[in-house]
Amino acid sequence: MQELSKQEIELLRILQLNARFDITDLTERLNMSRTSVYDRIKKLENEGYIKDYVAIIDPKKVGLNFTVIINVSLNSQRLELVEEFSRQVAALDEVVEGYVTGGIFDYVLKVVVKDPEAFNDFIRKLSDIPNISKVQSSFVMSYIKQSTKLHF
Repeated sequence: MQELSKQEIELLRILQLNARFDITDLTERLNMSRTSVYDRIKKLENEGYIKDYVAIIDPKKVGLNFTVIINVSLNSQRLELVEEFSRQVAALDEVVEGYVTGGIFDYVLKVVVKDPEAFNDFIRKLSDIPNISKVQSSFVMSYIKQSTKLHF
């Protein structure tokens, strides 16, 4: 990928704050024509800078009141077992974020469910996945920061 122009960087900064952009506002803020703005957006999408456009939903408004951070260690680090674990975890709807990590644990998962009972159901599903040696859960009491904004 080639280096981004100043206008493209500013366009990314604007879009990450509000992807429901007003094209007139963008043309004025970036001092570009409508066609140029649309072309830049299409380029940024095609090159993978913009992955998706989404609405950020308040989980509590839809009845998902229980967030848990789960650390997982695996028994074996054999590539095929790690890939299989990753594939199965990614297929679980309750997992909203998942990371392969270095250090004490192999994975960190963020799980959002309705309540402790739903979390217990999730743990049963998780425990059916082979190769898990240890699971440690931390229950989120409150949020101090939630953001999708990247600083670049």
